[in-house]
Amino acid sequence: MKKRYWRCFVCNDIHFGIAPPELCPTCKVLQAYVEISAEEARKFLGSGQDVALAPEDFRGAIERFAAGNEFRVNPDREKVDLLLSGIFENEKSHGFKFCPCRLRTKNREEDLKLVCPCNFTVHETYRGVPNGECWCGLFVRRT
Repeated sequence: MKKRYWRCFVCNDIHFGIAPPELCPTCKVLQAYVEISAEEARKFLGSGQDVALAPEDFRGAIERFAAGNEFRVNPDREKVDLLLSGIFENEKSHGFKFCPCRLRTKNREEDLKLVCPCNFTVHETYRGVPNGECWCGLFVRRT
């Protein structure tokens, strides 16, 4: 079993291990980790420059992330492809996989809350709607 890097989508806690913790030790959210590359982990920790997780690898990472949660990756493949394109364009332009549907504040701490996947489960677009989805529709509630 190989150790990998994991990021909490709520508080951006970084974990290195065979599997992510079930409960984030920082923010106490259950099943909140998504797999990331070593380069991306270093960037979050402030000691790296390049992020090398390719779009197809990121798609696999978010599918594995969603598998343990009450939401899933949107089944509309065209929409997901468009969103992934925006996420990777933001990474190319701004250094992180910022959500393509949210505006950055240019405050590093605030903007880290917008890195995909963001903490969408607390927002009205997800919580207040029977068929809830994240801001951009990348994730939708399982039916």
